[in-house]
Amino acid sequence: MAYCIHCGNELRHGVTHQCVNDTSGNPMKYTAAAAEPEQGRPDSESAGAPHAKTSSAVQVDGQVLLNLLKNPMSALNMRGDQTGMLYGIIGMASSIIGFWLFGLGIKQMFYSGLGMMSALISDFGMGSRALLLGLFSTVILLGSFWFTGNMVTKQKLDMKEFIAKMGSFQLPFGAALILSGLISFMSLKLAFLILVLALMTGLAANSAAVIELYRMGSSQWIKFFGVALGIYVLFLAVVQTVLL
Repeated sequence: MAYCIHCGNELRHGVTHQCVNDTSGNPMKYTAAAAEPEQGRPDSESAGAPHAKTSSAVQVDGQVLLNLLKNPMSALNMRGDQTGMLYGIIGMASSIIGFWLFGLGIKQMFYSGLGMMSALISDFGMGSRALLLGLFSTVILLGSFWFTGNMVTKQKLDMKEFIAKMGSFQLPFGAALILSGLISFMSLKLAFLILVLALMTGLAANSAAVIELYRMGSSQWIKFFGVALGIYVLFLAVVQTVLL
């Protein structure tokens, strides 16, 4: 037996019911069959739960990475959510790995004829210093840009959003540094040339991207460059002196 959910009257099979509580002018008509819940239909909340759980999982999309390599400025469209943070960390990690490989390539010079694997499994000295240098260099550079951009423009860009955007922006330059590191096991001169080009291009491109991100006017550029690069050089010199 079914009842109207609006007026409480009994609904009979095959008999049209006009609700007595209808005040809209358009009668709400129900039948007992329509009022009864459909058998076998899962509850909407429970049915959506597995989907929500799946959608919450963060996955790396190769197409996004390829697009970042082809068009680095697309990184400025990243959001500060879990997905954006993931690509930001990947971009930063690529630069750090490139520094590490280059350090191992230099170290290989001291192990003549022993090859790449010997540099990887031998004493970690040169590689560890290059790894730390890449880590601190990347973090300090982005940190100085974020701090100075917020100060000069009076904008309060969230740190997570900044990492998602500018971190993922590092991916093409990180790829160039990784290439330099791999080539360093074969030709140190060529690797050093690629390294210098990647660093110089990366610094100029990062500066341009931050200017675009913060919408800086031409009158703010000199102040931004002076403060940001001053902080970067100062902190990196302290890190090299104390830790490296």
